[in-house]
Amino acid sequence: MLACATWCSACAATPAAFSARYPDNVEDDLALLVQRVQSAPPRTEASIAVGVTAAPKQLYAYDLAAKHVLWRLPSETRFAPLLAGEVVVTQEANKVVGREQTTGQTRFSIDSAGMTLNGADGEGQNVVLVLTTGAGTYAKSNVLLMQGGAVRWKRQLNASAGSAALVGKVVLVPWSGQYLSALTIADGNEFARLRVHDAVLGHAFVAQGKAFLGSEHGVGQLTQEIVSGKLQTGAYLAAPTDDLPGRPLFMRDVYATTPMAAPESAQNRIRMTWLPALRDAHHIELAGGNLYLMFYRFVFALHPGNLSLHWVYAHDRDLVGARAQPDGLAIADVHGGVGFLAARSGQRVWFEDGAQPTVDMELPTAGGPQVSGDGGNAPDPDALRKQLLAAAQDADARLVPMRLLAVELLAKLDDEKATANLLGLCEDERTTAPVRKAACTALQERKSGTEHLLAALERHAAYLEGTTAPPVGALAKAAAAQQEKRAVPLLIAHLNDPATPPQTLPAVVSALADLGDTGAAPSLATFLRFYHADPVDEYVARTLELIPDALVKLQGPAARETLVAVADDTIGTGTVRDRAKRALAALDDQTKAAEKNEDAQRLAEEQEAAKLEAASGPKRQQPAHITVDIIKETLLPVRQQLQSCVQKAKPETFQARLVLVIEDGQVLMVSVMPEHLQSCIEPLIRSRPFPTTQISKRERLSYTIKR
Repeated sequence: MLACATWCSACAATPAAFSARYPDNVEDDLALLVQRVQSAPPRTEASIAVGVTAAPKQLYAYDLAAKHVLWRLPSETRFAPLLAGEVVVTQEANKVVGREQTTGQTRFSIDSAGMTLNGADGEGQNVVLVLTTGAGTYAKSNVLLMQGGAVRWKRQLNASAGSAALVGKVVLVPWSGQYLSALTIADGNEFARLRVHDAVLGHAFVAQGKAFLGSEHGVGQLTQEIVSGKLQTGAYLAAPTDDLPGRPLFMRDVYATTPMAAPESAQNRIRMTWLPALRDAHHIELAGGNLYLMFYRFVFALHPGNLSLHWVYAHDRDLVGARAQPDGLAIADVHGGVGFLAARSGQRVWFEDGAQPTVDMELPTAGGPQVSGDGGNAPDPDALRKQLLAAAQDADARLVPMRLLAVELLAKLDDEKATANLLGLCEDERTTAPVRKAACTALQERKSGTEHLLAALERHAAYLEGTTAPPVGALAKAAAAQQEKRAVPLLIAHLNDPATPPQTLPAVVSALADLGDTGAAPSLATFLRFYHADPVDEYVARTLELIPDALVKLQGPAARETLVAVADDTIGTGTVRDRAKRALAALDDQTKAAEKNEDAQRLAEEQEAAKLEAASGPKRQQPAHITVDIIKETLLPVRQQLQSCVQKAKPETFQARLVLVIEDGQVLMVSVMPEHLQSCIEPLIRSRPFPTTQISKRERLSYTIKR
């Protein structure tokens, strides 16, 4: 009786596995967990891959080391098979089935109870299974330990459980995104619980003898640092934040509504794969330094941090499986062919064609061939450029996202030939529109290969010569972005060429304005005068609307005559006339602002001169500066003649605005607006002597003659 009471007391003192009452982040418990994990003997890694054929659906095993098919049998697996040590686990109808990897013989078959297989791991005779159903507060999960063909124990929890791992004599079960429960293999009792505050826990797994925890957001090693409840304080690698083609996940989302993909799913042809490798106790690297992206027929080996490219591999048919291994990447294709790519070079080390139609193949993380040496040298920049160009030019319509990535990576190469390649993609009318657009946009960011852009701009469409116009709009934007002023005469030539595609003309005008070369102004003004009343299409109309502002930017007040002519032309297009009027108003605002600034500067200089004069003694006879009153007094003898110039002007004018530059009493420049009064007013101004000033300095002044 006493023994029974003692047993019951012990039961009451130790909450059941996954109990809400179980304490988390207890330092001694976690220390014991880490000690048990780190002392676990190394695993024996299998070299067997498992594939699913096309209809009629079959399951088969392929030994990577021996390079031959081990067995094949019918199977209606609902999801991609899971490799669990010596066992391959599938869910078929309402059963979860475990088969020996070497023979295909059924080891166990259990009722799934309406739940979905969400993870499996195995070592020796032990296999841990995770089954889930529902979501959120309605979620339920079962964790089972299979020993041989029987269920050793089963634990239930009212939450979503992720993918579990066997590590020595410990079962690691992540659940609810934050928790990791450690159970003993012997009895399924929980002896430690971790709750993390800085990461999501969805997977527990073993790689190269180390235990890792992670999710689609990143992965960390299970070490003593987890006592803090922060996975990222130890060795941790965050998932890439940039979207990759097809948006493959860093790891499978075990908490998704449908966590497992069907064998025929596109997820099996677009996937990310990697293998963690510790650089030291605080840093996780990836085996070979590669994050592998498989996209149908292509594999990109990327740097896990900045996603820079190491190499590109192109297969002759769709790939349906890829798995990172210590020395490279194991691959499988739709014909059942299996091969291996070297991590450093991307070269195909070996390949065996299975000639078996396959929709999915799950490959092991080890057990492949030992690559001699480094498996070849990494591709040099020129070879890498050619790989990317070939990927970008691929005609397969499914590969547009991958081709866009190739264009993006091509644009990052500091190679003049890459500019030429991007230019070729930009003007290739046979290629897909998004790829063309991406290549054209990428040209704007190029810092090398400008000579290729200029050479392309020299080409014009000519029927007799058999030449076509280059992508003028994209080249104009690129020239403007790089401030390549050598492009100005070439852009002007395209502006004046009737064969230039009209849709590119707005970009040409904008580029000429941004390049700031005043030599472009006459051609822009001529274009505006010729076509302002007859825009032949929407593109020419837009071009004409841009020119007034471009003229103001390039010419300033000198653009007024052209703008007035266009604004006053009653047969001109309304929107173009409005743009010209707005540009004139902007000029007026600039003139007023300039006059205001000049007055303020002149006042400040006069005040400074007055201070100097007061400090130096008696006033001098010369004025400190030329003022408006001095101009009025100096011009008094010719006042009536000046007013007569304004009164007799044709067309009728109410006033004339003068800009004078005077130095030491000499008139250096006279600018008159409107320009047709220049010849009448300038001689009269120059005929009058202006007084010298106390401080010999060139002065720019504005003066108005009213009618």
